[in-house]
Amino acid sequence: MKVLFAAGGTGGHIFPAIAVANEVLRRDETSEVLFVGTARGLETRIVPEAGFQLSLINSAGLKNVGFVGKIKGLSVLPKSFIEARQIIRQFRPHVVVGAG
Repeated sequence: MKVLFAAGGTGGHIFPAIAVANEVLRRDETSEVLFVGTARGLETRIVPEAGFQLSLINSAGLKNVGFVGKIKGLSVLPKSFIEARQIIRQFRPHVVVGAG
């Protein structure tokens, strides 16, 4: 089974996703796991250290960023969508798990 995890930003999102990913592999060693995150989150260090592959997409926050930050965040969304769709098409997951 192929499982894609969308988790990042903080350890509170990443560590539970890693625990679930480890359980998936414990139950079925033939499963494939891929994490998706951003370059600015903790996932860039934590996920590879846990032994999992990580694909990155561009993203920007929309919360607590002010008007200009919201405009920037919204302008990045189309590119983020295209990158996420490309990762999904290439990996072809059976299940997608979102954490956070």
